[in-house]
Amino acid sequence: MIRTRALSGLRVLDLGIITAGAATSQVLADFGADVIKVESTTYVDPFRNWAQIAGGKTSGTSVSPPFASANRGKRSVAIDLKTEAGKQIFLDLVTKSDVVVENFRRGVLERLGIGFEALQTANPRIVLLSLSSQGSAGPEAKYASFGSTLEALGGVMAMTGYGDGTPPVWTGNNVNYPDQLVSVSSPGLVLAALRARNATGRAVHVDAPQREAVTAGVGDTLVEYSMTGAVAAPRGNRHDRFAPQGVYPASGADDWIAISVQDDLQWKSLCLVLGLPSDSDGLGNVDERHRRHDEIDEDITAATRAHSAQYLAEELQHYGVPASAVLRPREVLDHPQLRALGFPVVVPDDEIVQRGFVARLHSMPGVVSRRAPRLGEHTREVLSELLGLDDERLSELRAAAAIHYSG
Repeated sequence: MIRTRALSGLRVLDLGIITAGAATSQVLADFGADVIKVESTTYVDPFRNWAQIAGGKTSGTSVSPPFASANRGKRSVAIDLKTEAGKQIFLDLVTKSDVVVENFRRGVLERLGIGFEALQTANPRIVLLSLSSQGSAGPEAKYASFGSTLEALGGVMAMTGYGDGTPPVWTGNNVNYPDQLVSVSSPGLVLAALRARNATGRAVHVDAPQREAVTAGVGDTLVEYSMTGAVAAPRGNRHDRFAPQGVYPASGADDWIAISVQDDLQWKSLCLVLGLPSDSDGLGNVDERHRRHDEIDEDITAATRAHSAQYLAEELQHYGVPASAVLRPREVLDHPQLRALGFPVVVPDDEIVQRGFVARLHSMPGVVSRRAPRLGEHTREVLSELLGLDDERLSELRAAAAIHYSG
């Protein structure tokens, strides 16, 4: 039995797609909100068949791994918002809801007739979370973007990579840093907006540009530039203060260990574990280690190749040196530390392994209550439960292509 959770009683209409919007509402679902995912047969969430991450395949549950992860715990209602009947059904659902989440390009909701003004008219206490690319104002407000472009224009990509004339590097489809950043920070914006709504009794529109979130993530470098004129540059795996720092090969095939030496004592400990001279030629000084980083890396590489990454990580951590084996997905899932935290999790009667929770509330923990829904799986259930529509009316709406459901 699922215990009462922190957000039980909250209802969210989820227009979110891909990661930023969908994963934001997934967090709310984990903590008990009734999240109703709204799609249509003419425009489904592209993540349902995101083969570039699924290795060109979808699972036996007919959805891709990223869709299964970002949409667990939700109910699905298939409504064609481009029809008048479909739009009205959505607005009727708004009257029964607390929050609407969307991450479309600016202007899409207004063209559909469900912009903030329309939502506010339907429900004067509604909260709308808009996770747009660029925000609602400015010369680029209507621009679209994906993670790669957000990293580029947000200032991140100029600082990643290895420098020396090599191109900037983005985190890639499998990580997509901007979307992940937004999806773990935006649930807090929803809660803040709900508090404001409850205090004022008025609807709240949260304008949360993903571009701004990405830039905020590297905000200290912007402050440094404004104060000193210093321009942050790509450093690869190195650090401007710590030395040595890098990722080094271990004895196994394609096995690696990440090491960061933050002070002179840790340098001595590293040398002790690897059998290197710690004070030769002034290397006990961080400035000298920075100057001779390439030479030190060669010595470290020769030493780390003789041992397994896990052995070295345990030895170095024992002596206080930050170090970790670079873990593959299988090793991450099997790691006893994550298992002790309850990560990963599974859904009853479903074989897909789910990622864990963004945080843990010990008195009211998160729960993955159900697998990601099929398209329109709960259309009849939701429209009957919340709007009181009977089978005859539902059949009429389906015949008019305003809604979709099976059976």
